[in-house]
Amino acid sequence: MMLFGKISQQLCGLKKLPWSCDCRYFWGWLNAVFNKVDYERIRDVGPNRAASEWLLRCGAMVRYHGQERWQKDYNHLPTGPLDKYKIQAIDATDSCIMSIGFDYMETNIYC
Repeated sequence: MMLFGKISQQLCGLKKLPWSCDCRYFWGWLNAVFNKVDYERIRDVGPNRAASEWLLRCGAMVRYHGQERWQKDYNHLPTGPLDKYKIQAIDATDSCIMSIGFDYMETNIYC
């Protein structure tokens, strides 16, 4: 534990980390992971549910046909028959969606 404390004190005193790590590369990599298309998931839960999961995971909001409220929380996605909740609108403001995830939208069936 003492060794970790000494190392962390030394690193805190540096203006720049020794390996010149640019955190933008890390966030770009993480965003790419969130945007990777899972074709098995599309097949298993349907295109609207899979696209909803992708959009919410990336920080977007989804509104379903016939509902007034926006779905914002990935953990509170509605359950039910696969064809019950069809995406009507998407608010991707300040989200991390990338073009590599657009295959979720190609397989989607809209109202």
